[in-house]
Amino acid sequence: MKKHLIWAAASAALLASCAKEETQTFTPAATDLPQASITFVAEENADFTRAFFDNTTTTEAWEQSLSSLTVFCFEEGALVMRRNFTSAELSSRRSTFALPRSTAGKSIEFYALANAAVDENITTKTALLALTEETPGSYNGTFANVSSKALRSGGFLMSGTATKSIGAAGTTTEVAITLRRDVAKVAVQASLSPAFADKYPGTVRITSVKLSRSAMQTPYFGGTPKTGAMTFTHTQTPGETSGRFNALFYCFENAALASGSRVLLTLDGVYDRDGKTSTTSDQVPISYEVELSGTAGNGQLARNGYYRVAIGLTGLTGQDVTASITVAPWEIPVTQNINIGI
Repeated sequence: MKKHLIWAAASAALLASCAKEETQTFTPAATDLPQASITFVAEENADFTRAFFDNTTTTEAWEQSLSSLTVFCFEEGALVMRRNFTSAELSSRRSTFALPRSTAGKSIEFYALANAAVDENITTKTALLALTEETPGSYNGTFANVSSKALRSGGFLMSGTATKSIGAAGTTTEVAITLRRDVAKVAVQASLSPAFADKYPGTVRITSVKLSRSAMQTPYFGGTPKTGAMTFTHTQTPGETSGRFNALFYCFENAALASGSRVLLTLDGVYDRDGKTSTTSDQVPISYEVELSGTAGNGQLARNGYYRVAIGLTGLTGQDVTASITVAPWEIPVTQNINIGI
């Protein structure tokens, strides 16, 4: 019997329940060395017609695609094997390679990194865990672009890890690793609440949505957030559908933040008294500010978290904000409902 290590890596953390895994049968070449038969699944998104801001578990196709995958195997922090998947291996969802004889019976840590180039000089776990991504802007752009494709070259950086003891000869060791994106997803939808029409004759048009006070960096692999300066800012012209103004951002994780210093959304717009865009003499600029309450209501944003911010505009100033939130990861969105205005 051959020595096998079968690794099933589930791509992009708890992907859509409606997606089906595709498995393949593969028999590696005979060898007297321990082998790793590594498989992973990148589930396809079968539903491409979902509306923006949908409260479902489906992950978009471009949020789960893989252009590269590198596997690191460590024993007591020292690298014993590194494997860069080839294009053919990515396509077949499988890579098989020999492990050193010394790994049999040993506890091995497996680190998987998708859609990122890693220096060949990385030979220790310490060096790997020190890697950080410092380009939050690469994920963000116009609403039309970010809601239809991945803007970061190569796709979303994803990572995952697991530790297993390698079995003796003739046994099978199974290792499951979940790949998670290193960014949080923030979807914003603003609209006039019924209370607005009771108080004002006109309408509001949101012309820009800005995310600010966000992290400038994040580790490739999760752990304690290392945010760098909380100064990342991105402004987006929202998409409008049936009186709802939509914006979408991706940002790095952060730990709990005090009120007044949390990641901030700023909505700028125009109040039009007669509701006719052709007349401008009755238009006045307006602005609303909303802090993100995050996963636990303390401003924390988690990697691979999905934060749906529903904003109801009840007046012409942003002085009064009432928010409620439900807790869940990207796959079961956190929803923050907010009414703004007086």
